Amino acid sequence: MDRASYLKKLRGKLYRLPAQELDAALAYYEEYFDEAGEENEQQVIQQLGSPSKVASQIMADFALKDFDATPASTKKNMTTIWLIILAILSAPLSLPILATAVALIISLGAVVFSFVIAIVATGLGIFFGGIVALISGFFVLTDHWPTALLFIGMGLIVTGSGVLLFPIITRFVKKIGLVCVEVLAGLFKKITKKRKGGL
Repeated sequence: MDRASYLKKLRGKLYRLPAQELDAALAYYEEYFDEAGEENEQQVIQQLGSPSKVASQIMADFALKDFDATPASTKKNMTTIWLIILAILSAPLSLPILATAVALIISLGAVVFSFVIAIVATGLGIFFGGIVALISGFFVLTDHWPTALLFIGMGLIVTGSGVLLFPIITRFVKKIGLVCVEVLAGLFKKITKKRKGGL
C-alpha cells in the first residue's frame, strides 16, 4: 500500500464526519507523510497502522471533542453515541473483543431503551389517565354529582401530576443519554488500550 491508497482508504472510512473535520484530519496525515519524506512512506504506514484503526480513533476523538465542546442536547447525544459505536465497530479488533463490544453495546442499548420507554410510558399513562378520569367525571355529572366531583377532582390532580412530571422525565432521559455517551467512550478507550497493549 502506498501513501495515495492509504489516504484514499482513510477518506472512505471517515465519510460520516463533517466535511471540515474530514479535511482537517486528511491534511494532518498528508503533512505527516510529507514530513517523513517519500523514502519513509512504508515506515509511516507501518507506524500509523491500518486506515481502519486510524479512522476509528479519529471518529471517537471527534465525537468526544464535539460532546465536550457544545451544550448537551438529545440529538447531539445520539450523534455522539452513534459515532462512538461506529468507531468501536470499525476498529480493527480481534474477533472475541469485537464480539464482546457488540454484545455490550446491544445489551446496554436494549436495557437503556427499555428503561426510557418505561419511564415515558408511565408519565404518559399518568397524564392520559387523569384526562380520562376528568372526562368521565363530566359524563357522570348528571347521574350522580358527588361521584362526578370525585372523578373531576382526581382527574385534575392526576393530569396536573403528569404535566409536572414531564420536565423531570425530559431531564432524566437527557441525563441517561449523557451517561450512555460516557459509558461508550469509556468502553472505546478500554478496547483501544487493550488493543495497543496486545500489539
